[in-house]
Amino acid sequence: MLYKTMKIAQQANFLSMAVSDPSPRYGPATSQEKIIFNSKASDIDHDHGFGKKYTVNWSADGQTMTVNSIVRLMIAQKQELVYVTEVWKLINDGNSISVQTNARSGLLGHNRERSWTTVFDKASWYSKFL
Repeated sequence: MLYKTMKIAQQANFLSMAVSDPSPRYGPATSQEKIIFNSKASDIDHDHGFGKKYTVNWSADGQTMTVNSIVRLMIAQKQELVYVTEVWKLINDGNSISVQTNARSGLLGHNRERSWTTVFDKASWYSKFL
C-alpha cells in the first residue's frame, strides 16, 4: 500500500510485482506479489497471520484496474483487518501508473480512513535524467 518502488511484469492473465517496503521499524524489504485477473477472490498468505484476500476488475477500455483487498495484519498478537480499494490508471500516455488508494480499518479500536495517490513512472524514464 505504501511502496516506494515497484517492478511490474505483465503476463496474459496476471501481473507479477516486486515491491519495496519502506518499513521504518524493520528497515527496507522487498516482497513478491501476483495479481490474477479473473474477477474471483484470490488469497496471498504470508507467515504469522499476515496476508490479503483480493479481487481485480478491469474497466471496459482496459485503462483502469480496481483492486479490492482485505489485508490481514497481526498487531499486539491480535489479527486486525484493513479494507483497501486501489484504482490503478495508466496516465501520461502510458508512461506512468497512478494508484488512488482508500484504506479503512478499526486498528486498535479506532475507526480510521485514509486516502492517498501514488504515481509510478517507468524506470526507463528516470535513466534519461540520471
